[in-house]
Amino acid sequence: MRQYRLVNRRFYPTLRAFASVVACCVLLSSCAREPEEVLVEGVSFVGVSVSDLQKSSDLYTHAAGMDSIQQAPLMAGQIIQSMHTSATAPTTNLLRSSNAQLLLLDFSPSGEAVSSAAPIDVYGPGIAHVCFQVASKTQTYQRFLSAGAQTVGDPEMVHLDPKNPVYYAYARDHDGIIFEVEHVDVDKLDLPKPPKNEYRIRHVSLATPDMSRIVDFYAKLLSQPKPRRAGRWLKLSGEKLDKVSGQPDSKIEMAWFQTRNLELEIIEYVSHPTDKNAPPRALSDTGYNMIVFDVTDIDKATERFTEAGGTILGQPEDFFGTPTTFGRDPDGNLIGLQVSAPNQPYSSKHFADNGI
Repeated sequence: MRQYRLVNRRFYPTLRAFASVVACCVLLSSCAREPEEVLVEGVSFVGVSVSDLQKSSDLYTHAAGMDSIQQAPLMAGQIIQSMHTSATAPTTNLLRSSNAQLLLLDFSPSGEAVSSAAPIDVYGPGIAHVCFQVASKTQTYQRFLSAGAQTVGDPEMVHLDPKNPVYYAYARDHDGIIFEVEHVDVDKLDLPKPPKNEYRIRHVSLATPDMSRIVDFYAKLLSQPKPRRAGRWLKLSGEKLDKVSGQPDSKIEMAWFQTRNLELEIIEYVSHPTDKNAPPRALSDTGYNMIVFDVTDIDKATERFTEAGGTILGQPEDFFGTPTTFGRDPDGNLIGLQVSAPNQPYSSKHFADNGI
């Protein structure tokens, strides 16, 4: 036991460093930087396949303060249609927070399960979670649990750094889909004025088996050669991290890229290696299934996507009324590139002050 405590003390500074990096960007403060060349304008939405559209919609609108914007059948071309195993076209619901959107897709309108794939773990592979960053007084985490969500790590939220008023927890919804909640004690923030919104989506997180490769890819795609990093030289670890992740003896490395409205988090669990050879999941497998970016020029974005090391799956095709190019990043994550009009429901341009 004594040795265990000494190990935790040894790595406590790395947790403090991690907490400081995260807290400096609470509610998109000074860490949000625009790249010199803006080709990728923002994130239109993150797609997530669910087993019961109404149940998931009710959960996220009630617990995370999201609004239901539009329910519609899936409108997509051959590429997307070829990626799911359902015999019927899915129904969708677009949910909007103050800065970002989730597109729920239900491939089982008859109520029959269409996916036997196991839920993704915190270490992936693929799109592992989204993070809801909210004011503590909203009691978002408690609302999720009272609605049936299951904890991943410690049932109590974890305060990583006493100097920063942020509390963390991972949980799974009724489909086993992981989400993160960050409760922020807004009254203790060192800000000139409080944020306008109590609810927002902080980031979408990709779990990778190869940090260097995926960071190089997004650094080129997003024109951000120097993303924020943590754990690059001394991996982040410690008892508090284990309590959040639910993984014993966790050691991780992290990186963050900021688009206009939503952060992209990259995480590698060095202690729990992500499967390098996992095949792409079917679109109908429950869990996060795509990230769609708003771009200023679809041809230039497609060219840069390929030059950065991604694979384009075909020519642009109609996706909810908008020409969209689909590709896979070096880890196999499905990425969409589209030019959307500001008044289009799926556009990333709906958010006043980007949700701050």
